[in-house]
This record gives sequence, C-alpha cells and structure tokens, in this order.
Amino acid sequence: MWESIVSGFTQLLQYFYLLTEYLKIPNYGLAIIFFTLAVKSVLFPLTAKQMRSMRVIQELQPKIKAIQEKYRDKPEKAQQAVMNLYKEAGANPLSGCLPLLVQMPILFALYQALLHFPFSVVEHTRFLWIPNLAHPDLIGLPVLVVITTFFQQYVTSLTTTGKIDSNQRMMLYFMPLVIGWLARSFPAGLSLYWVTFSFLGIIEQFIIKRYVRIGREQSVSNEVGRSRG
Repeated sequence: MWESIVSGFTQLLQYFYLLTEYLKIPNYGLAIIFFTLAVKSVLFPLTAKQMRSMRVIQELQPKIKAIQEKYRDKPEKAQQAVMNLYKEAGANPLSGCLPLLVQMPILFALYQALLHFPFSVVEHTRFLWIPNLAHPDLIGLPVLVVITTFFQQYVTSLTTTGKIDSNQRMMLYFMPLVIGWLARSFPAGLSLYWVTFSFLGIIEQFIIKRYVRIGREQSVSNEVGRSRG
C-alpha cells in the first residue's frame, strides 16, 4: 500500500517534469514547485474550513469561559454545553488537525520518492544555486525553510486568533529552527517543496483572511436587514 503511494508520487513528479519540458523550461525544481502548487490548491478548501473554524472558536471563548464558570462543579455538563455551542456556531475543534494529518503522509511519501527518484536527465536536477535536488543543501534552503516557516506560523496565528500568546511565541521561534536543522539532511527537493508550500501558505492566509472578513460583513449585513424587515 505505502509503496504504491510513493510510486504514485514519483509518477506525479514525472508528469510535472514533462509539463516543464512541454513549456520549454525542463527542470525538476520547477516540477517540484508546480507539484507543490497543485497540492496547495487541492488542500485549500480544507485549510479555509480549518481557519474559519479556529476563528469562530476564538470568538466563542468568552461564552465558553462563562459556561465553564457556570458549571464549575459539573465538568460533564460544561463539556456538553461547550460542544452544543460549537455545533450551533458550525465550528469543529478537531478541524485544526486535519490539514496537518493530510500533509504528513505527503511529506513522507515525497521524501521517499525523492530518495530513489529516477532522474532521466541529471543536468535538470540543478536548480538555482542547488547542484542536485536529490542531495541535501546545507545552508541556503535550510535558511529559507526557517524564514518561511516562521512567517507562515506568524501570519496564521494572527489570522486565526488575532494575537500571539506566550505559548504560541515559544513554538513560533522554536519550530522553524528545528525544521530548518532537519532540512540540512533532507534531499534539497523536499526542502524546496517545504519552502514553496510555506510561501504559498502565507499568501493563502491573506486570501482566507479577506474571505472570512467578507463573509462576516455579509453576515452582519443580513442580520441588520432582517432586524429592519
């Protein structure tokens, strides 16, 4: 089963490489960027739903605190009341994990696909300053991994909660450094995927933020219209 998934990712990368050949710019780095763009597009609805749900949960926090205070001695009743509140608001507290759960198998499969990738034209494994995307890049890409991961987390936190608390602040600085350090041992192609995915994620956050704001303004406008009618 897993070997079939890895083989499927290898085929997908080959198709995107053929696309770069068709565009007269044959390069495996560009193929990885096109592949990342496709993955991000497929995951966009899931990410948008996650962001909306997290934003709603954040807005419900005053009501949740009031419920917990009201049922301080009855935790089961408090939990049930909170779940009812989530249901009425259309929010799912587990939705925040879904994109990560989908993303992890993609990373592992892509890692294994790149380790044994049958590059048909070795010269086309060179991308920008990287001599071969199948081998680790020790400095340039790991630094970009740190920078893009940091800014994606920063923008995501501001989009969902509107602030960065002390717990988030520690993860905000710590996680990019860990992932950047690990990137020194990845095939450069996987690091390129991560950098592109994070960069697209930053753009995606601005789009979702605008989408959520427009949706909220329309909701308020509808409520005002109903109250006047």
